[in-house]
Amino acid sequence: MMSPIEAIASWLEAQDLDLQIDVASFASFLIFEDGDVPSLSTPEQLEAVRQWLSEPELESHAAASRALTFRISMDYFVEGRTTGCGWKQTEAKLRKTLDEAKRVGKFSAARKAQRMLELLPARQARWHEVARSWNELASTRLTLKALTDGKELSYG
Repeated sequence: MMSPIEAIASWLEAQDLDLQIDVASFASFLIFEDGDVPSLSTPEQLEAVRQWLSEPELESHAAASRALTFRISMDYFVEGRTTGCGWKQTEAKLRKTLDEAKRVGKFSAARKAQRMLELLPARQARWHEVARSWNELASTRLTLKALTDGKELSYG
């Protein structure tokens, strides 16, 4: 049987690449405290999260702590993606980017922002499926009992 952190890594890998990048972009800011993450590209952020989840020979308490940290981060992210508040911020940022790109004549950036706005309803629908999948994993394999079963979590 997979450990909670292995279940998380498996769940992440089962998602499409765009979703993995969304998750990694969000989670990396909450998971990594060293300040280097903003300088990473999104593929590098995804790779950093993957490595963090699958570090070999990780002690059981450290693995449990990472699983809990990821769960808390993902629960927060999913909440924003399913309640609509996260999408309102995304839409506002895209509209601002579109307006700015049009104003300064960056037509490629304007087309990209316009396309992302057009795809927003499909992304929202996809995130509802992802939220169901995540919530199922969290309520079965990532319960507090599963995360702490025989392991002490350390904070600090």
